Amino acid sequence: MLLQVSGIIKRFGVDPILDGVNLQILERERIGLVGVNGAGKSTLLKIVAGEMSYDGGQIFKSKETTLGYLAQNSGLQSDRTIWEEMMNVFAHLTQAEADLRQMERDIADPAQMEDEKKYADLLERYAKRSDWFKDHGGYEMETRIRSVLHGMGFGEFSPDTPIATLSGGQKTRLALARILLQAPDLLMLDEPTNYLDIATLTWLEDYLRGYSGALLVVSHDRYFLDRLVTTIVEIERHRSKKYTGNYSRYMELKAAEYETQMKQYEKQQGEISKMEDFVQKNIVRASTTKRAQSRRKASTKWSASINRWVI
Repeated sequence: MLLQVSGIIKRFGVDPILDGVNLQILERERIGLVGVNGAGKSTLLKIVAGEMSYDGGQIFKSKETTLGYLAQNSGLQSDRTIWEEMMNVFAHLTQAEADLRQMERDIADPAQMEDEKKYADLLERYAKRSDWFKDHGGYEMETRIRSVLHGMGFGEFSPDTPIATLSGGQKTRLALARILLQAPDLLMLDEPTNYLDIATLTWLEDYLRGYSGALLVVSHDRYFLDRLVTTIVEIERHRSKKYTGNYSRYMELKAAEYETQMKQYEKQQGEISKMEDFVQKNIVRASTTKRAQSRRKASTKWSASINRWVI
């Protein structure tokens, strides 16, 4: 398990936004987070990402688990060029590469060979650093950058293009490209399909289907969710409910739930009507007054409870 959210409560003033929300995310799981506007989807993502406090509940995450969060319409703000910003994602690899180049110069220096033990230690350190660089994708980082930039619609852009000169939509797409390159264990995306054309959207769907980590996605695009997620978590009336399947399956299950609830509601309304008829027929009869009043109280309480549940 990558992350578990238990009983999260969030209030804005006295108004509850989330009231006991639960969420469990497993490795490589694909979850779509749905609900009406204002239900608290973005709020939950911000809480999980650590960008917003909460009033109750707990979040469990191992120290090793990395999170990546892209807020809705969050354009990338940077004074770097496109290529510099993408390369900055791999700063740990570029530093390792610089270390390797320095060790190569040292290895070629005749003076280093005068001390055999020191020279052997240098060769061993070079071998270990070289293996680490290879295992962490050092030789593929530039290829990955070019692939993601092309997929996100920047294939025709010069790598030296200053990010500050891009439009708002382009900055949003570039922010998405950067977080894809970061490849966190859990990738959380809030409306990632905004500003995407058909070609870019298709590429993104394919990329995310092959993504090695877990996904938690908020999207208004039901077709995008259908092709990507295998679990739906709905936030409704401040609480969460899990459904297995894609968005279409979720809609089928919701429709079946509603039909069952309506049948139960109609049945209970019939029972309430019978109780009301009994009250009306017997309320004036002294011998049954107490019994009728008792049933009237029961029917009033029952009706109020059912109406609150259905509405």
